[in-house]
Amino acid sequence: MAKSVNKPHWALLGGTFDPIHIGHLRIAVQLRELGFDKVLLIPNRIPPHRPQPQASSEHRLAMLQLSCENLSEVEACDIELEREELSYSAVTVAALRQTYPNVQFTWVMGQDAWQGFEHWYHPIELLDEANLLVISRPGHMNISHWQEQQLEQRQCSLKQMLEQDHGHICLHHMPELDISASYLRQALNQGENVIFLTPDKVLAYINEHQLYQRKHAD
Repeated sequence: MAKSVNKPHWALLGGTFDPIHIGHLRIAVQLRELGFDKVLLIPNRIPPHRPQPQASSEHRLAMLQLSCENLSEVEACDIELEREELSYSAVTVAALRQTYPNVQFTWVMGQDAWQGFEHWYHPIELLDEANLLVISRPGHMNISHWQEQQLEQRQCSLKQMLEQDHGHICLHHMPELDISASYLRQALNQGENVIFLTPDKVLAYINEHQLYQRKHAD
């Protein structure tokens, strides 16, 4: 868990982004405000812990790219879409370290994902390559014995984590918007007004390609 020396620090935010919504983008902007030099939004190709996305990889990446056009140092990254196998975060981080050896990384996850982190594919190997930022909600959090051990060894403040290359865990309270991709898909399917829930360019793309719409029988 070596201390970094003047290395840029990038936040990695993974997910299906099916579709990208304003909650994702708000988190990305907040991560930049917290001190990260860049935020990569990484869409899964084959998520190991959830159902396969409804929209194709190409559509989800295109919507991400449209969302990032006017955001400073927030970018879509297709590294997982280029792999045929399951989109394991540990594999992704290791590959990014090889591609960008002079960058330090922090994998960002929500509290729900953290609850099952010990069952992820090679969680310790992920921590060997990156830090972990858990966006937590105020109040009590149920943690396992394994998580308790990891926090005893690795927990630090956000400021400390930004100075470290890998191996640290920060639990950070951050306001979250009460919106989900599943809610947005349902609203689109039912023809509801979703203005302001996703960028206008993304909504125009969804309408153009008729994504998430109810399929009517002939």
